[in-house]
Amino acid sequence: MVAESVLKHRPALPGAIRGVWSRTRRPLGVLLIGLLAGAVPVAAAGLPASASVTAPAFTAAQPPAAVSANAVTLHVAPTTLEPLKAGQDLTVTVTVQNATPDTISPGTIDLFLAERALISRNALNNWLDPEKNRKSGDLMLSQPMTASIQPDSTEIFTIAVPADAVGLTSGNAWGARGIAATLSTGDRVRAEGRGTFVWYSDEEVTPVNVSLIMPITVPAQSAGLITSKALETFTAPTGVLSRQLDGVVGRAVTIAIDPLIIASIRILGSAAPPSAIAWLNRLDQAPNDIFPLSYADADLALQSQAGAELLLTPTTFDQAIDPALFTLTDQAGSPTADPGTQSGSETTVPSADPATPPTDGTPPSMEELLAWEYSATDIGWPTEGAVANTDLDLFTASGLTTTILGGSNVSGAAGDFTPNAPLALGTGNGLGLVVDDPLATALRTAASASTDDAWREAMSRVSSQLAVVSAERPGTARTLLATFARGWPPSADRLTETIDALAGLPWFAPSTLTELRASVPAEDVDFDSQAEPADRVALAGELLKRETAVTAFSSTLSDSAVVTGTQRLDLMALLSNSWASQKAGWMDAVGTSLAESSTLLGSITVATKGPINVVGSQVDIPVTLDNALNQAVTVMVRVVPSNGRLLVGDAVESTIEAQSARTVTIPVTAAVGNGAVTLRVTLLTPAGTVISEPALIPINVRADWEGLGSLLFAAFVVLFFGFGVWRNILRRRRERSEPVIEDTPETDPGSVTEPATGATEEPEEPEEPEPMPADAAPTPLSPASASDAPTEPRA
Repeated sequence: MVAESVLKHRPALPGAIRGVWSRTRRPLGVLLIGLLAGAVPVAAAGLPASASVTAPAFTAAQPPAAVSANAVTLHVAPTTLEPLKAGQDLTVTVTVQNATPDTISPGTIDLFLAERALISRNALNNWLDPEKNRKSGDLMLSQPMTASIQPDSTEIFTIAVPADAVGLTSGNAWGARGIAATLSTGDRVRAEGRGTFVWYSDEEVTPVNVSLIMPITVPAQSAGLITSKALETFTAPTGVLSRQLDGVVGRAVTIAIDPLIIASIRILGSAAPPSAIAWLNRLDQAPNDIFPLSYADADLALQSQAGAELLLTPTTFDQAIDPALFTLTDQAGSPTADPGTQSGSETTVPSADPATPPTDGTPPSMEELLAWEYSATDIGWPTEGAVANTDLDLFTASGLTTTILGGSNVSGAAGDFTPNAPLALGTGNGLGLVVDDPLATALRTAASASTDDAWREAMSRVSSQLAVVSAERPGTARTLLATFARGWPPSADRLTETIDALAGLPWFAPSTLTELRASVPAEDVDFDSQAEPADRVALAGELLKRETAVTAFSSTLSDSAVVTGTQRLDLMALLSNSWASQKAGWMDAVGTSLAESSTLLGSITVATKGPINVVGSQVDIPVTLDNALNQAVTVMVRVVPSNGRLLVGDAVESTIEAQSARTVTIPVTAAVGNGAVTLRVTLLTPAGTVISEPALIPINVRADWEGLGSLLFAAFVVLFFGFGVWRNILRRRRERSEPVIEDTPETDPGSVTEPATGATEEPEEPEEPEPMPADAAPTPLSPASASDAPTEPRA
């Protein structure tokens, strides 16, 4: 059904009067301005006697809504959320913001009523956008201004339109109506604004079921736990967490809580601020439905599109727990043993409240820190409007059966009918809950409005949105979903007022989370795959890769949880949805995180620089390793030479104490040849993962010095002994070359007798000569006898 095809007009003015008025409204405006310019005070000249106008209420320093620079803007809204009934005057506020450096001279404010009732979302949205619907409607009232509007200032006018000028009667069907206001100076329209109100004649209406979800989160931060000081500020009476909880507790609103808040309060134990403990107890006592966001409200779609294999969850909190904060104390405050072991004194056990998990004096586990009695734990809430097809598979694999989606993530909904929020996402992908973007936007604007008039303008749109949905198909119940924004602004003080005003609308009915999920899924509506901004995905991918590197590096540590636990919590904080609107700040935070993790990965270094001289075939090369961490590390040292002059064995394991250095000796063997060699020293985890860039150590190899020395010594030995042998040989040869003459006694050949065969002749022993007397002189031998005497051999 198209709005233009159904004529639901207000009763028209008599034809002659309407025609004359349409032709003369601009000239009359010009005439009135001329009268004002002539300093002739005319009070509401030419208006019905019942019409009234008040002076500007106040001048505000800030506009009620975002205003374009160097422009004049106008906003119009009814002064009350009560529907307009027959016989009632329509009272509106017209807010004019002059953001130009020029003064706006007194002009005319014209009020118009849309020609047709707004009976569809398309008709309503088109009316609120003057670029889509340039027809301002029927003129109800033209009011001259009595004062100028100064540069950079805001003026608010309250104008009452008589019921007769509105022209609506009990015969007109109920529903949303459009109003427009223009500001003219001379024959020039300086600004135009559009608004709505609801006309109601006591008909029976079918209220729209609306499920509201309020995320309770903290401002964007890069740490995975909230500090005690920050918790004290957030949970103070005017703190952001207190204002969020105050606005929804006990009301028909589902709470989506960030588990980061619960864990941050509990992990402080006895040091938790009293205001934080009281806040957590209030949350526990709230009757609202509650489901958890991802830890730190880390964007689920961003994790998936950045390459996460499963949705991230905390790994441990042990590194952040101080056991002293969970020690049981007696009445005097002294530490005690387990409850009941003390005699003669009363033991005080921590109270079993949500802020302090039940404990026997030992620190709480991760499960105890995160435990809560949730209404559901299988709901995922990624950034609205940025979910891709592949994300749904990851969500399901991570245990989520329901995904909250933005309106831009669906397509196919008919413009004249608003479908229910549930949407079947296909086999294996569970259920989608689609946020009604126009309704949610109006509610968020109202909750963060800074002035009463801005709040009334936003709430009039909320009321009109629901009236249109109810009137689209009378008698057909609908269930919609509206959410409040994350990253709660400090100026958002109207949450309670907004929810209470919504509950007072006759065409609104609250719906619980269970009722929302059980309502009939929308038909003819399809999931439309979208994606996160490419630059955001790229940076998130760098964070995930860095965590992988840090996790691998942590296997070298004696206590890896100190590094991996903190890294995971901080990573999830950096992926928080709260950062989505703070691009520059997020990029700085990511850069800081990457720099800190680089420092961590570079905390174990090779201190040896070289060059080193290698003299010999087998030597041990000393390599000094530095550990800048506060705990001991175990690494593998692998050395690879740049060429074959050196041969190196397998990697060497070494443990380095905290904040210290250690020298590791690497055995090497010199091969053939001398020259330069570069040793590539790489540090690895015990599992073999490289943890740092290789260090290069120059080596000068002189491997043949030892071999040459041995060769020379051997040659010397050989020559020395060879010379001795050669000398002996020469001497012996010389001795052999000289003749040797020997004298032998002559024998008579005939006196020689041959011994008998087989017998041996014994020689006769010579007789010893008798000694010569001492006084006897030797007798000279005669020549004849001398010849017979034996002769002495010659020397």
